Amino acid sequence: MEYTEHDDLGDQAILAKIDRLRETNVGTFIPLPQLVVVGDQSSGKSSALESLTGFSFPRAASLCTRYATQISCAREPEKKISVSIIPRPDADAALKARLLAFHRELKDMDNDQLADIFKEKPLPTKANACMGIRMNEGGDADNNNLSAFSEDILRINMSGPDQVHLTVIDVPGLFRLPTPGLTTESDVQLVRNIVKSYMKDSRTIILAVMPCNVDITTQEILTLAEQADPDGLRTMGVLTKPDLATEAATQAAVLDLVQGRRNPLKLGYCVIRNRGADDHTSTAADRRAAEAAFFRQPPWSSIQPQCGTAALKAKLRTLLFGLTKRELPQVQADMARRRRECTAALAALGPSRADKDAQQQYLVGIAARMQDVTKSALSGSYAGEALFQRDGGRLRLITRLIRLNEGFADTFAKRGHYQHFHGPSEGEDGEDGEDGEEGESYSKGEDDDDSSEEATLDADVPLDAYPELGDVVEDTHYQCPRPREGPITDLIQEVYDSSRGPELGTFSGTILAAVFDTATQKWEPLVLAHVGRAIVLVHDYLYRLLRAVCPDAAVGDALWAALQDELCAEYRRALDHARFLLDVERGHPPVTFDDAFNATLQAKRQARLVAGIEGLAVRRGVHDATPVVPLALVGQHAVDMKNTQHVCADILDTVESYYHVARTRFVDTVLQQAVYHFLLTGARSPLKVFRAERMLQLLPAELAAIAGEDAATRHERTVLTRKLESLNQAMAVLRT
Repeated sequence: MEYTEHDDLGDQAILAKIDRLRETNVGTFIPLPQLVVVGDQSSGKSSALESLTGFSFPRAASLCTRYATQISCAREPEKKISVSIIPRPDADAALKARLLAFHRELKDMDNDQLADIFKEKPLPTKANACMGIRMNEGGDADNNNLSAFSEDILRINMSGPDQVHLTVIDVPGLFRLPTPGLTTESDVQLVRNIVKSYMKDSRTIILAVMPCNVDITTQEILTLAEQADPDGLRTMGVLTKPDLATEAATQAAVLDLVQGRRNPLKLGYCVIRNRGADDHTSTAADRRAAEAAFFRQPPWSSIQPQCGTAALKAKLRTLLFGLTKRELPQVQADMARRRRECTAALAALGPSRADKDAQQQYLVGIAARMQDVTKSALSGSYAGEALFQRDGGRLRLITRLIRLNEGFADTFAKRGHYQHFHGPSEGEDGEDGEDGEEGESYSKGEDDDDSSEEATLDADVPLDAYPELGDVVEDTHYQCPRPREGPITDLIQEVYDSSRGPELGTFSGTILAAVFDTATQKWEPLVLAHVGRAIVLVHDYLYRLLRAVCPDAAVGDALWAALQDELCAEYRRALDHARFLLDVERGHPPVTFDDAFNATLQAKRQARLVAGIEGLAVRRGVHDATPVVPLALVGQHAVDMKNTQHVCADILDTVESYYHVARTRFVDTVLQQAVYHFLLTGARSPLKVFRAERMLQLLPAELAAIAGEDAATRHERTVLTRKLESLNQAMAVLRT
């Protein structure tokens, strides 16, 4: 192709920059300004392509474009042609490797050498064979299993001192009816999809090629162009084969198109003359001279400014340069955005985990992050950590646990005893009015106060969400019933009658233990349910935290599964300790050295005495309203009380006084030891299972199973890395 200054398609510096961008392969995921030649089969597309680039495909009546062909021209001191294949996006690894391995280089544009590249001979060194293209008709079974078209891209890079910077895409021609033995109905749709995919991008100039000797209304390409470019800002009509438009009516129809009287296009039409099918020897200069002579003849001379290769190039010069200049800033913005996305995606994948050390370092980083967040979660230091604002505050561990513990303590105080110590008519001078307003159940029931928001964890973290805890925790849905009505004195009398010993006027510790055991029979389900709920809460916290800090969900799932048995073992330790505390408190004789017990007991005895004699009080005199009880009446009251009544009353006062002391002590001990120590702060707390030291103890096989990258992740990392390299190279090109 001869080069003159006027043949330059636009500003060479900008177009050269676009070509250098293509060399970085960034064009595979960011559209770059380009020309695409589209039209029906045998519409003259290849001739239009040859007019623009000087590249001539092997000419044969049986050949047509079977795949997209990207022809890139560049001005270089040395003349060279290289041919390679860009694999289709969905090519598997084996096909991709085979296609990328195809590479041919030519020194001259020799048609015999070019033809050899595209021969139908099914050799792996031929482009068509590499892409799996069936070119000939016949009964070859292997050949019949091949496809007639391919979604791969044949890339032809042409360089030389006479070239201009230009990239043109030639796509398969549209056809509507399959050819038996060669094409199928699916091929018809495949070609349409290929053509439409190239036309849709806003940075592509559409050269809609149509022969002059057919009715334009039959050319579907204009309809497709209008769909892809509704504003008509990037569609130009290219009319070929004017020498075949021999009838005056046909020639007039072509003139109407070019002059905008029919099917007008904003960018207009241009007419070019094709090289004849039997013309194998003419040079480019010969063809230009013949074309110029042809268009000097009527009727073409009347539209001569819109005729010929030179006119087409002149139009494209302005159009391509304007498009490139307009789109280049947006191309740069797209590259910057895609680079940020690639960088973020690679960061989300974390560092490569190809070996034991990398896998260990990756898990240690996750564990360290979890421990840092957990430290803040236990101290309530939520400021400055975005994770605590997510998920409805479910990572605010200590806050959730305190609310849960408060609900437990409140329920234990109001409903923990099996039966009321006094009847409805009896007063009770113990703590907080045991017989007053009755409290909320541990789990909301039909008799609960609606304000019992913290009394249940069921709606907050349902046990069903973690089936692995099914064999660990007790019934977390336990509903603590209200204490039985009526005084406990009947029970005391029954126990005393069935267990009394030879004691005179007193009772044995066995009777006290039996009554206390009955009064505390709800403690076990209440405590085990609460510790179970605390376990669910901690388990939920750990699961959510791991999901939040582990960038690879598959690694998070594998790590969770690997350490689940250790977690459950620590949960069982907490429950076992809760059972131990229950056994200590309920399985042994009552013991306390708390002064509060004696003070409460004396107060109850005094209150009982006062209640018994206050009805006997009389006024001292007219001027003294102070009530007094005569000594004789006091003695009579004491004598009237039977021995068993006295003992049972003393048992009641003792049990009630001890219950209050034991309950307060027990609730604090359960929360301090079973919950806080075993579940939160102890050396073997489940919160410390995910620690850096534990990650360092994992065996190589465990590390590989947990943190080793699967094939999909490795592929994603490779793709992202290559894409980022291309983007970095492209950004460097833009800065030059």
